[in-house]
Amino acid sequence: MNRYQRFGLFIFAIVLILFLFLPLHAESPKINVIYPKMNALIPSVDSTFIFGSVTPDAELSINGVVIPVHKEGGFIAFLPVHTGDFTFRLIGRKDGDSVEVDWPVRIAEDPAKIRNDSLYLIKSDSLKGNCSYANGEILVVEFRGTPGCIAYFSIPGFLDSIPMAETFSESQAYWGETTFGKNDSLLNKNIRGLYRGFYLIDNARLADSSLIIYHLTVPDSVTIAEKIKEDTSKLSDQNIDFLTNFSGRQIIDSSDYYIKINSDDYPRMVEFIDSMQIIRVGPKRGYLTIFQPAGIMAMAVGYEGDWVKLQLSETQYGWVQRKSIRFLKNGYTPMKSYIKTIRVDEISEGLLIEIPLAAKHPYRIEETGQKSAAIQIFGANSDTDWIRYNLGSRTQSFITWSQPEPDLYQVNLNLDFPIWGYDTYYEDNSLKCKIIKPPENINKIKGKTIVIDPGHSADPGAIGPTGLKESEANLSIALALKEELTKKGAKVVMTRDDMSDLPLYDRPAIAKLNMADIFISTHNNALPDGVNPFVNNGISTYYYHLHSIALAREVQSELLDITQFGNFGLYYGNFAVNRPTQYPAILIECAFIILPEHEAMLRTKEFQKKLAKGITRGVGLFLKNYGK
Repeated sequence: MNRYQRFGLFIFAIVLILFLFLPLHAESPKINVIYPKMNALIPSVDSTFIFGSVTPDAELSINGVVIPVHKEGGFIAFLPVHTGDFTFRLIGRKDGDSVEVDWPVRIAEDPAKIRNDSLYLIKSDSLKGNCSYANGEILVVEFRGTPGCIAYFSIPGFLDSIPMAETFSESQAYWGETTFGKNDSLLNKNIRGLYRGFYLIDNARLADSSLIIYHLTVPDSVTIAEKIKEDTSKLSDQNIDFLTNFSGRQIIDSSDYYIKINSDDYPRMVEFIDSMQIIRVGPKRGYLTIFQPAGIMAMAVGYEGDWVKLQLSETQYGWVQRKSIRFLKNGYTPMKSYIKTIRVDEISEGLLIEIPLAAKHPYRIEETGQKSAAIQIFGANSDTDWIRYNLGSRTQSFITWSQPEPDLYQVNLNLDFPIWGYDTYYEDNSLKCKIIKPPENINKIKGKTIVIDPGHSADPGAIGPTGLKESEANLSIALALKEELTKKGAKVVMTRDDMSDLPLYDRPAIAKLNMADIFISTHNNALPDGVNPFVNNGISTYYYHLHSIALAREVQSELLDITQFGNFGLYYGNFAVNRPTQYPAILIECAFIILPEHEAMLRTKEFQKKLAKGITRGVGLFLKNYGK
């Protein structure tokens, strides 16, 4: 070996020693925020959560608060915020290196916040758009403005100077906190400057559509003095100074929508064109009745924005979306049916009630007990002389009828078996209601057809701090549940068994096609902005129909026992997969995927199997105790 070779070997040895024994420059930690999205608009809250991941073993602080980091890097924090532009400053540190991330959001203005030093008017009417009102209805008008003023509204050529009263105090409850938070955390705020007035519509007709005009006037000095004397607590010093200095000033504005009064366009008959029609109690409000088939006719009496108001009986009204109906030609008259007879037939599934009608009318089914229900038919009246029973000699079921009001006919079902589900449909103009009895060998899982629905996909659902998609976690739990139920002898049908796209309304369709005995949808939870995830988390189960609540109770109880998680509650939940009527259906929120500890557990086969065992035990107890 020559001297050059020896020198090269020496240099190599030095480099090797440095590589092995000297510390390398550590890579800077990385921070990934999952929620909220950058520049997101967050509702008016005083605190909210932020979660994501940081390089494992790194230290993390957000806005100066040290945040615990899960061993896999996930984090979640619940921190105070303020109205307007707000920035979360995240600082991660590891091995002497650090990284800073600014994460801007915007917090919506508090609806209770008011200005006392200027004359202003904010249009906040609750109406959903252009509308039509008729004789006997009440028109309610509202807006927000400077407190302590005099307000009224008018409709040019129709109404003049209808007084409006200021509402000085109103309880405000943020829906997220009310539903998913603690009862002692409800927000009760004093809202001032909310003006409301109303007018009872009479026979007078507004020849053409018109805007509503709002008026807000600063009272004269005498009125101000009377207000101060009456109740000083309602007026701040700033507000008193403003009102005193600007006595007599006025602001006038108009609504963003047009109104019609006693329009010639209504009433008018409409026909349902959507086979899955929902009738609501108000525009975008709760459901009055579901699954109304195409071909039903009803009388429209007005509208509000994209919603059409229907008169269903003498006193009951409902609302449907304009796109789900077609207006019939003028001259079509309201259809009326006079029910002469009712037939009750015993069938293999249970009982079939048949009610011949003159037309397809809106209807509503209400379960009034485990063995009782009522069928309400709108637009129908009694001429009932006959009820025919084609039943076995030992069957004790019977029905009665009643007429709660004109154009509302009710069939009352009194059954000798518990309602497992029901199916209602029209054949020609005959309304048929199939009441489904419990399946055979009710006390065992064996032989039951159970449809399992892993929620979401292609939409990911909620996402955990380190990126686990809810749709993936839901599938893992569902596959473990399939295995457990199959061991018990159930016939299991999966709505999906991979990550392929499955539209929401295809899921209950699969259950109906396979004649499901039970439907279970697996999910994992998140929270609305502003609700503290550290005190509001756990397992929750949701039902929609009364015949599903016992299944929800048993599954919830067994999951709590096997996981030792917190009880996040049993809920009536208006979910599309729970609304079908033919079988008991529940939706389960197994864990809180936004919590790092829960997300990590959801990745493990052990926890997936534990959840599956808990659900299976719940189903077994539901069947074992059914009807007791």
